[in-house]
Amino acid sequence: ARELDAAWRGRRVACFALDARPAAVLLGAAGAPTVRFDLSRPDVRVRHAPPTKDRGSLDGYEIVSVQAPTDERRIVVHLTKPGKFRGSAAREAELVVSVVPNARGAVLLSSDGHRFGAVGSRIPPVGAPRSVLAADDVRAAAARGDAPALLLGRWIGPQVAAWLIADPSTAGERYARIVTLPPVEPARCDGELLPFPLCDDPDPADSLIGPAGDAGGPGRPAREDPRTKAIERMRQQLELARAAPKLRAAADALMALAEGAAVPPSLTLPDGTPFALSSRPTDSAPAVAERLYARARAMVRARATLPERIARLEAALAAPVPDRPVREDASAQGEPRRSYKRFTSGGGLEIRVGRSAKDNDALTFHDSSPDDVWLHARGASGSHVVLRWTRAERPPAADLEEAALLAAWHSRARGSTVVPVDWTRRRYVRKPRGAAPGSVMVARAETVFVRPTAVAVRAIRDRS
Repeated sequence: ARELDAAWRGRRVACFALDARPAAVLLGAAGAPTVRFDLSRPDVRVRHAPPTKDRGSLDGYEIVSVQAPTDERRIVVHLTKPGKFRGSAAREAELVVSVVPNARGAVLLSSDGHRFGAVGSRIPPVGAPRSVLAADDVRAAAARGDAPALLLGRWIGPQVAAWLIADPSTAGERYARIVTLPPVEPARCDGELLPFPLCDDPDPADSLIGPAGDAGGPGRPAREDPRTKAIERMRQQLELARAAPKLRAAADALMALAEGAAVPPSLTLPDGTPFALSSRPTDSAPAVAERLYARARAMVRARATLPERIARLEAALAAPVPDRPVREDASAQGEPRRSYKRFTSGGGLEIRVGRSAKDNDALTFHDSSPDDVWLHARGASGSHVVLRWTRAERPPAADLEEAALLAAWHSRARGSTVVPVDWTRRRYVRKPRGAAPGSVMVARAETVFVRPTAVAVRAIRDRS
């Protein structure tokens, strides 16, 4: 946004187009570069493009400014057009480009909210910015290799999280510098153009706007078999699972503390190695220990199941027909098709996610118990989710949050920064007579707020 603002501010629009296939936005200013926002890629590319003479609906408009709202992963171009007659009011417009990986789109709006045009996904609503993490929390999460915890922090994406984890000793200082939004140092890392040199061997660049025709940099294949990425993720998860004994030892040490003792910032394990702890001021030592035990159990399950899954995918990749999709669902194995996808929470509870509107009805009213916990993203169409928990007490907070994450992710609100998810016991959910598939009414519910991210959902999927 800074670079485009410096180039375009105060200039007349020279060309503008919203392309549907592939989804893209073309915008240029008189005497300044023309840029193409490529929305067809998960990692949205911004590249120089040859100008055209078509100004479209922005004919006569001038670019006032280009901004990037705090932590919103969007670019907003403010525009104005002088009134047709002397003394008449100017027209205002706003071009919003969303680069959220799962909500890539653009919309051109007038000052009164009228849509001149749109392309790509629906623009998610503006949410509250993520919190700025404390330096100690960043160092502790980096030392644990806890990318999901880091991704809760402002201005942290997957590349930044990996960069912080690569050197936990300097992670706090690196993050503190990033949140000040210092002058950029464009660089390519593994062919990807980034605002900072987030790798050991960066290739410095002059601009954050890629050259025309740039398809992602050298050494990066145009299309990669998703199974290769899945194998890589599972191997990383398997490597992280080696830390299970350390987590158990740390949990044991916390349980041995005197009743009411504060949670220390770090512990020394029986083998003499330090172990950094991350906790909230209201956390008790037993609560932190229970979270560590749950993570250790998930790691043990990963070590038991991931090697076989990795071997199966590697065998599929080596098969004579590699492009044939690998089906691992129940129907491919001759079993009846289920109405839901099955996941496992960090505490070992089963989470069921409806596959379609009709499957939602089957899951809610046939494939769940009246005492199970039922969840759905508030105000957005999406999957019904059931957390298998029939005890009278409330479900564990961590397991409930993971079920809510899946409900938010499998809904139209998945691109929002924060998503409210309603939950209740299934017995309080009913279907009105004649209602459409998936439509229900809820008698009573509580709400949890979650931040759906691809990384958090992938962690649940890999564990399951």
